[in-house]
Amino acid sequence: MNDLLIAKDQLRYEQKAYWRNPVAAVFTFMFPVVFLLVVGTGAGSGKVANSSLRDNQYLVVSMLVFGLISACYTNLGVTLCIRRDSGVLKRIRGTPISIGSYVGGIIGSVVINVALITLLVVGIGMAGYDLHFPYHLTAAVITLLVGVLTFCALGLAVTAIVPNGEAAPAVINGTFFPVVFISGVFYPINNESVLSQIATFFPVRHLVKGLVGAFENGPGSGLQVRDILIMLIWAVGALVFGLRKFRWEPRHR
Repeated sequence: MNDLLIAKDQLRYEQKAYWRNPVAAVFTFMFPVVFLLVVGTGAGSGKVANSSLRDNQYLVVSMLVFGLISACYTNLGVTLCIRRDSGVLKRIRGTPISIGSYVGGIIGSVVINVALITLLVVGIGMAGYDLHFPYHLTAAVITLLVGVLTFCALGLAVTAIVPNGEAAPAVINGTFFPVVFISGVFYPINNESVLSQIATFFPVRHLVKGLVGAFENGPGSGLQVRDILIMLIWAVGALVFGLRKFRWEPRHR
């Protein structure tokens, strides 16, 4: 019970620290919205191949994916690297707070941010692009939760290859944007295309497909089991790697 209370306090701190950093907040929340409004308006109402969604509706779902990954992977990875370099993680490790409470507070803050991004992006899609509330709500929730787990795990793992806090944005964005572009986040891609085939090796493509399936008006549960399983494999691998290689102190120069 004490650990839960400490995690709650840590969550409150993480939220205050996050909203006091306007650059991080604006990038995470405003980029998907601005891109959606600018590109989505001109995307037209043509149907996406092999989908019940129109082009602009697909873009709503894909921008939700972008916002989730920004909150879980980019922000988490950069934040941990900066805290490691500044000595915050080293001091945290020397306090009575358990690692579980500290990490739980951070992840809890990320979940809140993802929930807000979801409400914002989907709300705009329903109001401006006739996007229907997810036809398969359970599938949408499961996919979002697995997405949060996967990309938080990857955000933890990527800190092992970042040499210092100054390099964190370059390294993390450098591994983020190329995969996002080939995974159909900024535009629909044909599942049989070369880019799509390459993207299937990475979890971004599977998160896109999973959420699109939850929003489509189709038979069944809407749960894309194969895509969920692939994301979980990435999550387990990233957690194992991240926990084994995680550093609490900066490298000695």
